[in-house]
Amino acid sequence: MIRNFDELEKLAKGRPPKRIVLAMAQENDALTAIVRAAEKGLAIPVLVGEEKKIREIAAREGLNIKPYRILPAEGEASASAKAVEAVRAGEADLLMKGKVSTATLMKAVLSKETGLRGAGILSHVTLIEAPSYGKLLLMSDASLNIAPDLCTKAAIIANAVEVARRLGIETPKVAVLCAVEKVTPESMPATVEAALLAKMAERGQIKGCTVDGPLALDNAVSKKSCEVKGIISEVGGEADILIVPDIEAGNIFYKAIAYLTDYRIAGIIVGAQVPIILTSRSDSDTVKYLSILSGVSLV
Repeated sequence: MIRNFDELEKLAKGRPPKRIVLAMAQENDALTAIVRAAEKGLAIPVLVGEEKKIREIAAREGLNIKPYRILPAEGEASASAKAVEAVRAGEADLLMKGKVSTATLMKAVLSKETGLRGAGILSHVTLIEAPSYGKLLLMSDASLNIAPDLCTKAAIIANAVEVARRLGIETPKVAVLCAVEKVTPESMPATVEAALLAKMAERGQIKGCTVDGPLALDNAVSKKSCEVKGIISEVGGEADILIVPDIEAGNIFYKAIAYLTDYRIAGIIVGAQVPIILTSRSDSDTVKYLSILSGVSLV
């Protein structure tokens, strides 16, 4: 079981490097992160974007990009399409977001004719290293599914469970988060869906994990909170995966951790033909490096 990013890095270094195509590579932090990953033997970059700007950034940041292929493209749409095509053509193992917006990149990924759709839904998984918690914590979905319904939430859980299993968590414990831990159908319909997801898992409709909900965040990660509130739960205080009710809750959660704590985090999209390394454009090069690390560990 992988408990932190240092352990994940050791695991990744024991494997051959993966070819990563960076869409719109003229972005300081993303370019710094992918070159750092290459220098550690984790990645072989393929850079897509405006070559002059990419080289200017590399020179300014002291990055050696001479060994790496550059595919010229101008604008977000062109860079996204060319990066996706590189994956489809077998020239890259993973896709990474650079300066491009998430909406533009995902439009290229989700194209029925030329995209990278998988068999199910795509969802974003955040990996969180909170030292006091003692293990990696996964959260979904902060970036992709806006207002998921019951079936979509079940698929989001399945995607996150697959990531957890790749990290060595045999039977992940999944907490479906709400503002309260009681089913309150009149004012908080998300609590009803949380309870249904728990029952679906109990009856084998969601496989490979233990699911409980509704649980508030404190119940999910604190045994003491469960004891104080009289909550008896296999998941309470020991969650491996947190499922948020919608993108607003997830996005606020993600950015609160990124900007108000010193926790290390990473972000990837799963469910496509290949993992997609996707963070906020304003995230640091460290977050982007850890996201690369997470992505290559799933291939």
